[in-house]
Amino acid sequence: MKKYTIILITLVIITLGGIFMKVQHDKKVEAQEAKNEELYSLAKKRMTDFIKTNYTDIERIDYTNDYMINPMGGISINGYLNGNKKKEIWGIYDKGNDVVGSFTVDASRKPECEDKVCDY
Repeated sequence: MKKYTIILITLVIITLGGIFMKVQHDKKVEAQEAKNEELYSLAKKRMTDFIKTNYTDIERIDYTNDYMINPMGGISINGYLNGNKKKEIWGIYDKGNDVVGSFTVDASRKPECEDKVCDY
């Protein structure tokens, strides 16, 4: 009887420990997802500022939700211009330097921003 009690207590302790670890893991994942969403919102804002400053005839910018955060902290975002899915945009926002690094935009540049990237 004593052997069964020890086994039962051991199983209860292992089960409670597993539940505790699962709850802690879920909290950590939720916090990371919230941090990623905040970074994505900031990247969209900075990319919008960048495009409207450097390109002409931009009425609307739509972003897709398929972003990717690289290990160095940059975030790659995709979208399209003026409701036309053929006019694609792509860029990598570097939070550390607060700039849009690499980018492709299917639009015409403003004359004053053809040779350089204008401040945004």
